[in-house]
Amino acid sequence: MIKFFPLLFFIFSCSSSKEVTDNSFSVIYKSEMGGTENAGYTLIQNNESYIRFIESLKLDESQYANFLAVDFKKKDVLVLYQGQKNSGGYAIDIESLKNENQTIIIKKKEIMPKKGEITTSVITSPYCIALIPKGKRVVVE
Repeated sequence: MIKFFPLLFFIFSCSSSKEVTDNSFSVIYKSEMGGTENAGYTLIQNNESYIRFIESLKLDESQYANFLAVDFKKKDVLVLYQGQKNSGGYAIDIESLKNENQTIIIKKKEIMPKKGEITTSVITSPYCIALIPKGKRVVVE
């Protein structure tokens, strides 16, 4: 039994593997116009849904270069909507992302005009499109 102890110790000490989590994200498009009336988000997990979403944006062809081919085996597309606003000066973005046990936790950042700031008098609906790591669940805070 003593002869096997060092071998077992070596096997157990070398076999532990460290889980690598992907905390990277990249915002690929933002706009003050074209979002939804209500605040919220949409998670896109396949190419067919992504193509339908891009076509629904009704953008100029020159803007399509912003939309990359997405490897949906590794990434998902998250669209954050700020909802309809009564003036310009609003925007939405991702402040941070955490990957905890395959739960992707997104902290959003909502930007609004400062009190007294002059803004355009137009109805806006800001949104943001980002590539995020794949996970079993997505939580937006």
